[in-house]
Amino acid sequence: MALDTAKAIAASRALTAKFNREASAVQTFYPSICTVTPSNGADEQYGILGAMPSIREYLGDRVYNKLRGATYTLANKEWEGSLEIEKKDVADDRLGLYDGALTTLAQRAARHPDKLLMSAIVNGESTACFDGQYFFDTDHSWGNSGSQDNDLTYAAATGTTPTIDEFLGSYEAARSAMMGFKDDNGEPLHEDVITGLNSGMQFVALVPRGLETIAKKAFNQVLNNTGGSNVVLDTPVVAMSTHLTNAAKWYLLRVDVPLRPFIFQPREALAANVQGAEDMNMKQLQMGTYARYNIGYGAWWNAVLTTFT
Repeated sequence: MALDTAKAIAASRALTAKFNREASAVQTFYPSICTVTPSNGADEQYGILGAMPSIREYLGDRVYNKLRGATYTLANKEWEGSLEIEKKDVADDRLGLYDGALTTLAQRAARHPDKLLMSAIVNGESTACFDGQYFFDTDHSWGNSGSQDNDLTYAAATGTTPTIDEFLGSYEAARSAMMGFKDDNGEPLHEDVITGLNSGMQFVALVPRGLETIAKKAFNQVLNNTGGSNVVLDTPVVAMSTHLTNAAKWYLLRVDVPLRPFIFQPREALAANVQGAEDMNMKQLQMGTYARYNIGYGAWWNAVLTTFT
């Protein structure tokens, strides 16, 4: 069946307007831990240079330094979601039947970068980043950095269910490891003074469902188990994702830096359209969403994975 022009235009506008409202209302997580780098092509190549050596006393001639270099290519991917809407429901003014489906489609499309990000995080133990090592690995090395480990383990008395004290201990170990990472000249990668006084977030503790309560208690309780003050260095913001299914793993991420642990590369923004209104051979309207982007790996030294054992 075909719809008359007025009905078709009204239906298309109503469907896309609702989709846009619902999608724009979604609060996403990825901007918190990703550096957003807009893309102009099918892929983008990231050139990462080694660090400048430290400032030296000016004695004799200048010493000019050639920086090490590495590249990382991130290809954009296409993403879609599709929904069929019966034309008879449009003709009978029953578009309200699709409110729930439209809301779900919009929310899932808007949140898809978060889902993609969680997949990248989980796969970080088996996917290489710019230095050729897995993003979470025990032996990152570049130039004179020495071997560096951002894939830690921490012993818990009950294995995958740490106590509050054990979770705090794992945080202190992860933060200490992160603060000790060095660049290719052997200089601290985190040489800024960490004060905990920044107005925004400095650290995010990303945890699975099973560790959310323990993490929040560990960071927010006033007294420790011995009755003393509970001192938490640079108290992280706790974030929980249901896409993290391994109850023994959590992630410490530093986010108050220009190059964050992950990259979100948008090429074409999320959009929706409706087709088929005038095609008499189709009994349904076809609503489709489209976007083009990808998630990649950024600064491994701003991320530490801890696995309880």
